[in-house]
Amino acid sequence: MPRVYIGRLSYQARERDVERFFKGYGKILEVDLKNGYGFVEFDDLRDADDAVYELNGKDLCGERVIVEHARGPRRDGSYGSGRSKHLKGICINDMPLLLNVNF
Repeated sequence: MPRVYIGRLSYQARERDVERFFKGYGKILEVDLKNGYGFVEFDDLRDADDAVYELNGKDLCGERVIVEHARGPRRDGSYGSGRSKHLKGICINDMPLLLNVNF
């Protein structure tokens, strides 16, 4: 399945923010967020092409992100959506909002 790389991603961006950002560009199979970047897996190559063409350089959570086709094969050792369970901030109307959260 085609994967799209999203770089310069805000550390406050959550999985649902990324899903909302890519909404309307086809069926998303998985969102995998890392520290400052992530991957979005699409069901269809044409949908991934459209997302790359339309969304590269757009703002997400206050950051101008890089959106391009992922290079190389997917790493099989990855698990889930990475940091989305450990965030201390949220985005509201694409603006980062930091929360004072104690773990």
